[in-house]
Amino acid sequence: MRGRVACWLALALASALLISPCGIAGAQEAPADSVPPSVTTGTTQGIAWSQLTADEQELLAPVRDQWQQLPPAQQMRLRRKADRWQDMTPERRELAKQRLSHFAEMTPEQRATARERYRAFQQLSPEQKKRVRDAFHHFQELSPEERHALRERFKSSQPQHPTVVDDPDRQ
Repeated sequence: MRGRVACWLALALASALLISPCGIAGAQEAPADSVPPSVTTGTTQGIAWSQLTADEQELLAPVRDQWQQLPPAQQMRLRRKADRWQDMTPERRELAKQRLSHFAEMTPEQRATARERYRAFQQLSPEQKKRVRDAFHHFQELSPEERHALRERFKSSQPQHPTVVDDPDRQ
């Protein structure tokens, strides 16, 4: 079972490389004190594959061939993700798998939209984020029929592609 999970995580991490140059959308930067000197000094050295633990190497195996070509900051992000994966409960791992699988099935346009929405959410104040999360949780508690009706109501209230109206004064 562990081999299957490791294989899946490695696939997810490899796909993260394709998703964005910074890894999975929304990845947070490490505090400066947790970044090795080779990263903070601006050298291109990075982390040698041999410096990874056996567990990290197992989880990151699909990116082994590209490892030395990755920017040091991206190596650190992938290493932190592998470490976080090992610390997750089975329930959190399953949730992460579902989310990564859903993200992988999106079109490039849908992924770009998801990244943009994430960036916009990160710009909100803590109070605004709480309101959005509360509204989302409330939405999730609705029955499927109620959610469908709410979606339809929202769609009908949104302007469709605006049409250009000829303005006789604009010539």
